[in-house]
This record gives sequence, structure tokens and C-alpha cells, in this order.
Amino acid sequence: MPLGNSGIGPGLDGSDPARQLQEYVRRGASFSGNESHVVFSNEEGSFKNVSSITGLDSKDDGRSVCFTDWDLDGDLDVWIGNRSGPQIRFFQNSNPSDGQGINIHLSGKSCNRDAIGARVILKARGNLPQTRTVTAGSGFLAQSSKTLHFGLAKEDIIEEIEILWPGNKAQNISNIVPGNYHIEQGSEPVKLELRSKEITKDPNPLQETFNDRTFLSQRLPLTAFFERPQEAKDKPLLICLTVEDCKVCVAQKKEWELSPPADVHLQLISESDLAISDPEKLRIIQLTYDHFFDVSAREIPTPLSFLIDQKNRLCAIYRGPIDQDLLLEDCINIGINGYQLRSRSVPFSGSWASKQISSARPLNFVEDLLDAGLLDPAANYINKELNSLKEDELFPMLLKRLEALKSDRADP
Repeated sequence: MPLGNSGIGPGLDGSDPARQLQEYVRRGASFSGNESHVVFSNEEGSFKNVSSITGLDSKDDGRSVCFTDWDLDGDLDVWIGNRSGPQIRFFQNSNPSDGQGINIHLSGKSCNRDAIGARVILKARGNLPQTRTVTAGSGFLAQSSKTLHFGLAKEDIIEEIEILWPGNKAQNISNIVPGNYHIEQGSEPVKLELRSKEITKDPNPLQETFNDRTFLSQRLPLTAFFERPQEAKDKPLLICLTVEDCKVCVAQKKEWELSPPADVHLQLISESDLAISDPEKLRIIQLTYDHFFDVSAREIPTPLSFLIDQKNRLCAIYRGPIDQDLLLEDCINIGINGYQLRSRSVPFSGSWASKQISSARPLNFVEDLLDAGLLDPAANYINKELNSLKEDELFPMLLKRLEALKSDRADP
């Protein structure tokens, strides 16, 4: 993945702890030593380990957790974010229970719209009051829902709900039963429709519907890896990676057969064929994708396409099907640079606070090749892009690292 200006730290002989750690994670190593997540239940003042029976005892490197009644069925569900893959897990609470719950989502009018700071006190007959507060944050790298959840026993009867809005304005609500409510400051509760406990799957999964185009402001030279056909000498080159059993790939190829993209040379690559004929190039395509989208070996949405200009620089990345009008527009603008290029690369309007224009740093890409153990492709890339790499002040250190890694590989 791309690194900052100080990306190559001390220990370029292979002893850089940050890089070693990154490589371990890429290989599936665990921060926690593959220890399972633990969950403790508060049993009348003492804690009981209920990790296994809750189903939350996965062996991921968990980094964040948040709670919300995702399916609005009266109990809390759990989202966990991990450093390792899968990077996010959803745990639906389907444990049988005789209890019930009430969810309250607040909206402010005279106070802030999100009602941050509002406190809700629920009084149920024969029980101690329960208090919840709307907060703007609830943990590391995650935030639980601002909807307040109150768990109740089956026989509990709600006597009153008191809302203390920011600004010390109080609101009392009675004659309310368990359920899901939206309460706007000063108004009566509006009951929300209950969802089914079954989470239905999207009939059109993300991989088959994903569509995205990134026009790069920092253009990466790729002469070392993609040979330009003679007939594409004066045209942009569009390299498209497809998968045989991908419906979108099949549809995209049929569209191109009927109406080939204009003013660009199209080169189709089959992932299965490439895995047999040139697996190293397939790894480089994966690594190029990882480099720009700051991920590590995550499954690539297919089709995946690279638009390469006449100078063999990567100019745009298309994930999913390509809109031909947008492709034509990108080909027309492939030669722009400076402020025009920077403005076109941003998918929304606005004003720039800085006039500085950054350029691609091929050295970071070489670092990614070294991290992945692709020493020969890294050396080949250096030879092809030597002139631009020599301008980087850290280039001598990069060469030292490459030589050290080659030496390590040569040792028995």
C-alpha cells in the first residue's frame, strides 16, 4: 500500500518493524495470537464468561465493536471491525428470550438536531429506573447507534419515560409500550414498523453490481509490466481483467462486441488464463489495485480495468462495468495535467484550500513489490523507471533494501 514521505524508515536491510508487521498481517498472522474474542455477562455483580454460547468467540484481530438493534426486533445486535480479514462481521442476536425491549431515537428542535447530550430515564413498575444518554462517540474506531435501547423483562410495564433535553428542558411521556419509537423534541412518540428477525440477502450482491471509476491525479508508470501492442502506439490502452463465471463480465464483453469502445485499444485478460500462463502478472495486477485503494489482497471487483496513456502511465481505474460515454470523456482528457487534472480526479465540486499539486511516487510502488516478495519485478521496474526514481531522495536506501533482500534470498 502507498506510504508517506517517511514511508521507508530505519532498517532498510529488512529489519523495519512496521513493514515486517504489515507483511505478517498480509500472510494471515494474528495480533492476538489467534485468541478468541471474549464476552462476559454481568450476573448480579459478578462476571460470567459467555463467549462460546453467544457465538461471538471468533479468532479475528478485533479492533472495534458497536451495538445496535439492527433488525428492530427488541434486542441488540453486534458489529465487530477487525484488523485482519474479514474486516467486518455482523452478529445477529437470535437467541431465544422471554424479554422485550424499547428503542428510542431522539431528534432535537431547540437543541442540536442529533440530540447529543439528551438523557432518557425509563421507569418500569417495580424496577429501578434505567438511564441512557445520547453520545457522539462510544469507542475506538466505531460508534454505536444513537438510538437508545432499553431491555425489559416480559412482565415489565413502562410507567413513564422522562427526557432531559440539552438546555434542561424536560419532557415526560406515559402510556407507552415496548417497541421502536422516534421522538422529536416536544412532540408525541411516533411508533416505527417492526422488521422481521430474518435478515434477507441482497439478490444482487455487491460484486455483481459494483460500479466505480477513479480518475487518477497521480499517474503511475507501468511500462515494466504492460507491453503496448504496435496497433495501440498512438492510442490509450484499456486493460480489462475478467472472470468467466462473472455475469457482469459476460455482459460487458457482449456490449463491447456489439459496440467496441472508440479511440482506445481494448485488451481483455482472463483471470483464469493468467493464473496459469503468468501468475506473477496476476499478482502485480492485484498489488496495483491494493496500492491505490489502500487494501491488502482484498478480492478485486470484476471486471477490473486499467486505462493507460500513450506514455504507459496508469490514468484511471474502473471497478465493475464501464460507462462508454465516461470512458470516451476520460480518453479525451487523458492528456490534461496540473490543476485541471487535480480537479477532474475529485468526484465532487468544491474549492481547493491548497495550491500544491502532488505527483505519483513510483518509489512507494516499488516498496509494495518488495513487501510482496516480488524482487525480480521490483528490479525490472527500477530499470525501466530509473530516471524518475533517481530523483527521489530515498532511492539509494531503496537500492540497499533490494540488495539486502536479494542476499537473504540467496542464502541457503
